[in-house]
Amino acid sequence: MGTNNYSWNETLKFSWGHIIAFVALIFISYVTYMGDFYSNGGDFSVAAIKVFIIDIALLTTFIGAQILKGTDGRFNRSIIIERVLICMCPVAFVWSMIPYNHYWNVYSERSHIEEMFSTSIEKSKTMFTDYNSYANNRINNYSQHLKTIIDNKSTNPIQYKNAGFSGDSDALQIENYIHTLQLQLLSQNTDSLQTLALKWIESANQGASVWNAFLIGNIDKISDAIKSWNSTLIQVSEFKMSNEPDNIQPFSSEQNSYNQAIQGLQDLKNIYRNTQGVAFNTIWSGILLFFMLLFPYFLQKRNTRAISLYYLIPHKSKKSIATIEVNKSEKNTEEISIGSTNQTNDIDNNDIYGGTF
Repeated sequence: MGTNNYSWNETLKFSWGHIIAFVALIFISYVTYMGDFYSNGGDFSVAAIKVFIIDIALLTTFIGAQILKGTDGRFNRSIIIERVLICMCPVAFVWSMIPYNHYWNVYSERSHIEEMFSTSIEKSKTMFTDYNSYANNRINNYSQHLKTIIDNKSTNPIQYKNAGFSGDSDALQIENYIHTLQLQLLSQNTDSLQTLALKWIESANQGASVWNAFLIGNIDKISDAIKSWNSTLIQVSEFKMSNEPDNIQPFSSEQNSYNQAIQGLQDLKNIYRNTQGVAFNTIWSGILLFFMLLFPYFLQKRNTRAISLYYLIPHKSKKSIATIEVNKSEKNTEEISIGSTNQTNDIDNNDIYGGTF
């Protein structure tokens, strides 16, 4: 009998309410992660650590309260801790809503943000167009420079000789010189770099969305990639043929396309960090998620031995009041009984002594 009664009182069970609560927790975790990721400037690890702590706080308060509500023993201690956790639930939830709300503020600016992002990385594409123009202009100028030297070889033989011409097939030598410069400025390395960069840019444009924090929110990584591409192009352009004009300059890092791309990404980063206010999406979804997290607690039944003894809000139960009244009644009955006994004893004594006298 004792074993069956204890089994009947085992009230802590997994229910469909837990599934609803965990779905809410997963959604909160993802949105909170993106919100903190945007607000901290794109640090994956910091955002992950913060979300982990928030999840622990939510599980401890919401699920912890449900576990204590369904406990099968130590009711007095459990109800006290349960009350504390229930009071802490709104506190933990509001704390999680801070980065959660930041994401929805970013989301409200999504059209402007996605447009700025696309424009910025398109500017980085223009950087390769600028480089190709630079390389082709330099090759054309070099070709004209060599032809001028050939045309003036009779009047300026020293320049002709210093340019590396030997007098045998000047046209073939010019072709070899130009081909060498072409291989340097427009080599397979720069072609591969441009192909990979443009492929990434096209892919990024198609996936540009504030929901994709790993792409659009990672401003520092994207800026570093653009700077690396630009640095490689400058490094390649620093090569100079020995017979090129003296005023040849490498591909400049001060092109408008490069500056506009970097500045546009920095402006995006400022938008991510400086959005303020309470978003409407935070209000209605926050209320819904709060009650979803409370579902396991609402569905949890108390142990039958604790139902009449403990309540979430402290107050005297009917059973306790009835017990007090019964005790008072028994005490009064006992006092009346004792008084009656004493009165009877006095009468008996009077009878005895009266009879004697």
